[in-house]
This record gives sequence, C-alpha cells and structure tokens, in this order.
Amino acid sequence: MAFKGWFIYRWRQICASCMVVCAVLCTGTVVGWSVEVSRIMQDPYANFNLTVDDQEWLVSCAGVVAIFTTAGSGFLVEAVGPCRLLSLVLLPAMVGWIFIAATESLVWIFLGRIITGGVGFMLTTVAQPLLAEMCTADVRGLLSSLPEMMVSVGMLLVYVLARFLDWQSTTLVCGLLLFPVTVGVLFVPESPYWLLKKGKEKLALRALMKLRAPEHDVDSELSSIRDALNQHAQHSSFLQQFRSLKEPGNYRPVVLVTGIFILRELGGAMVIFMYAVYFFENAGVTIDPFTCSVLVGVCRLVFTLISAVVIDRLGRRPLLIVSSIVCGGALFVTGGVLYSDDQGVGWVPLTAVMVYVASFGLGTGPVPWILLGELLPTPVRSLGASICTSIFVISLFLVTQVFPDLTIAIGLRNAVMVFGAFELLLALVAFLFLPETRGRTLEDLQHAFVGSSALTPFTHATREGYTPAYGSTFPSTSQVMEKVH
Repeated sequence: MAFKGWFIYRWRQICASCMVVCAVLCTGTVVGWSVEVSRIMQDPYANFNLTVDDQEWLVSCAGVVAIFTTAGSGFLVEAVGPCRLLSLVLLPAMVGWIFIAATESLVWIFLGRIITGGVGFMLTTVAQPLLAEMCTADVRGLLSSLPEMMVSVGMLLVYVLARFLDWQSTTLVCGLLLFPVTVGVLFVPESPYWLLKKGKEKLALRALMKLRAPEHDVDSELSSIRDALNQHAQHSSFLQQFRSLKEPGNYRPVVLVTGIFILRELGGAMVIFMYAVYFFENAGVTIDPFTCSVLVGVCRLVFTLISAVVIDRLGRRPLLIVSSIVCGGALFVTGGVLYSDDQGVGWVPLTAVMVYVASFGLGTGPVPWILLGELLPTPVRSLGASICTSIFVISLFLVTQVFPDLTIAIGLRNAVMVFGAFELLLALVAFLFLPETRGRTLEDLQHAFVGSSALTPFTHATREGYTPAYGSTFPSTSQVMEKVH
C-alpha cells in the first residue's frame, strides 16, 4: 500500500521519464555494436575485407561526428526544445542502422556507423538535463539513473543478438526498435524550464500539470522556476551563456563535471565494453569471448538497476568515490595476473573484470551523467552539457582509437594498470571537490559553487533523501491515499 501511494503521486513524471529514457537505447546499441566488427571480419559472405586499421576506425568512428553533434546540441536544444529535438534526431538514427544492415559496401557501413554514433551520443546529452528538469528532487536520482540503465540494456541486447544472429539481422533490430520510441517521445511534455525561457508561461504550466499529481502545488513550483530564471535573464539566450561562464558559480561545476568524465574514460570503461571480445581473447580467458561479453552486459545492467534503487538513499558522492576505488583495484588485480603469465588462472581476469563492471554500474557509470543534469547551473545548463559531453566524446574517441596501438606499445597488462591509476585519481577528485546533490532542488544546486564554501558538500539533506522545495512539503503517503480515495 505504501508503494502504491508513492507511485500514484509520481506516476506521471515516471512515465514521461521512461519514455525519454527509451531514446537512449540507441546510445547503448551504438556502444554494444562494436562487438559486431569481429563478426564482420569472420563473415565469409562479406563482399569486402576489413584490415586492422578498418577495424579500429569502425569501432571508434562513432565518436568522430559525435564530437560535433554533442557540441552543437546545446544550441539546438535552445532553438527547438529538448523533447522536440529528441523526436527529430531519432529518424536519422533509424536510417543509419538501415544503411549498415542493408548495404554490401564498406563505405555505407562507415556512413551508417557515423550517423548512429553522432545521434546516439547526442541523445544522452539532451536527455540527461531534460530528466533533471522534469523530475522532483525526491525521485530525480532514481529517474536520472535510467539513461545509464538503458545504455546497459542496449549493450546487452546487442551482445545477446550477436551470440545468436548474423550481424545484419542484429543491426536491423537495432534500427526497428527506434520507431515506437520516436512515436512515444511525441507525447512527452516539453521542459517547463525551456518553455519559461521562451516566454511560454501557459504552456509551461500545462507541462507541469501533465508531469505532476493533482495534489502538487504547481503554481508554487512554476514561480520558483521563474524566479531562478529571472535572476539570470541576461543569459537566457544560448550565445549569451558563453559570457556567464566567467562567473565562478558557473564555470566551476562545468570544469568539475568535465574532469570527472575525462577521468572516467581514461579509466578504461569503454575499452572493456567496446573491445570486449578483443580484451578477453588477449587476457587469457578460456571461456568463449562472446559469452563473456553477454556476462559483462548482464552484470552492468543488474548493478545499474541496483544503483538506481539506492542512489537517492546513499547519495551520489559516496557511490562515485567507492566505486572508483573498487574499479581501480579490480584493474590492478587484472594487470597483476597478466604479469604473472600463469595460464592456470584464466578465470581471475574474468572475475576481476566482472567486479569492475559491477562497481562501474553502481557508481562510476551512472553518477557522472546524473551530475550532468544536477550540477550544471540553469543559466548555462544547455551550453555546459554540450561542453561536457563533447569533451567526453573526444576522450572516448581517443581512448578507443589508441587502445590497440597502446597494447602493442606497452602491453595489455601495462595498459590495464594505467587505467586503474586513473580510476583512483577519479576517486580522489570526487573526494576533494564534489558536493553531494542528493535531495537538493535545481534552484539550490544553482548556488553550490558560489562563495567561500563553494566546494563544501551539502550535509543537511533530510532523512528521506530530499529537502522540501517550492515552499511546501511533499504530501505523505497517507495524505496522498486520502486524496486519491
């Protein structure tokens, strides 16, 4: 009964968030599709031959155009609105998947890979801040964790399909799944923040009414958002947001979140996910590498789900710190086993990688994306998200592009050790500079990096995991049930 009352009060924003999150499935399939490169190389019916350089570029080229699409996404969000932009870019993604599946030309496969990669990473850039603006503080952590979970679902889907289907069929499924998502996003209310910035107050009120329960004080929330936007009215346009970056309260969180993303990628996560087959083949694991890839996908999905459940209780900061330390330790164990050259312990690298993936799913994976929506101040949220994700994509491209050459130059064991060191550095940065965002409204977080105590973590979140906002408290379960009945 308690859960029923909780869900009744929040079901509208939950349903809208889930529909937005489904668009991020494309990001997961783009990352997971990298395992199909090995299938293409083994396909006896392919009319083309892949060289080692072709393999490297086919894996990493998804990030090339994504550098530009993520950098330009902030401008597009301000121009047309985040929800409308999601529905517009999903169609090219479907076309890109069809290019890959239906062609017999390597050029068209590269073109489809570039299109799907550019759109896939752009979707996450748009969806994460949108979720933060749509959700109330008490469920923002849970719902903001869903994009990372959907990325895990997309990766696992490709891993499983690659185990049983040929690469063309797997690719076609990835494209067809986006059609119902495109239709569903059309019914999601636009961001009330964006509507208010455009002077569409009636539409903003209507959007909030669609996202909130009838018992919610929509007028008070709308007034709070309006006041926050009015404080920075001079930075309302996208071009003017560049000027606001000179303010410490705006550039500090952008630099911090960007640094967290860079260290996250230098920790080797995407190398393991995108080069899963290659990694397990060269780590001495005796189990079929495609089976290991499925295990990796399942492990990441399960622990990302656990993270979504506990993150509003445990907080973002401790999860990120602890998970980064565990990830670093798991990589050092893997590197140590590879140094020993003991063929009888091939199960140890697999176990260590599973520990790494589990810890990544708990914190290092979802938390940076949650911070992208929460820590970036409202005046520069679109621009800040573009900067963070474009630099993230550049880091991703560079790491995945140089990884094969890096293993040749210094060996897989040394490369793994380097990744582990960056994971520990990420934990240190989070410990020193990251404030806790659990239970804070976006209006509160807008001032998190202002003043002498800018980098001091919030410590006064309430026991339930949120602080009442908008001038009133959220109704209790019993109050909700009384109003419902």
